[in-house]
Amino acid sequence: MEKKQPQIVAEEIHLLLVDTTEFRLNAEEFRNTEKRLLEVAHKLAYNLKDEKLKIELALSFKDEAGNELLFLTTDYHFRVEKLEQFYDLKEDGTPIFKAMILATVLGIALSTSRGILLEKMNAAKLPNIIIPVVSPVKLLKQKP
Repeated sequence: MEKKQPQIVAEEIHLLLVDTTEFRLNAEEFRNTEKRLLEVAHKLAYNLKDEKLKIELALSFKDEAGNELLFLTTDYHFRVEKLEQFYDLKEDGTPIFKAMILATVLGIALSTSRGILLEKMNAAKLPNIIIPVVSPVKLLKQKP
């Protein structure tokens, strides 16, 4: 018999803390660069006992030569009710999380970072700098 897939229930995902840990901006170079390349990286931490997940999300804009124009790192702390539904344990006790929960919290983090970045760039007199909508599922499939 096939095991029933758990369902994501939005009300059971609690965003507890958003912490911008690093922000660097070379405003003049950013302003003068026509083609900016966006890189997105993420890291997952967890506390199974307390049903907590942390996504560290890093956004970086570089010019074509690879020079950093902007760097933003933000930590997102979540509590997910019934988190045990969303992972299996390997023999050594390490969890393997289901893509659905990772894509969900990563999507929340990306959307929130979009707003944080927009506000920071508006404050720096660089209006309408908006990161594109990206698929969290595709980000999860990318190799580091």
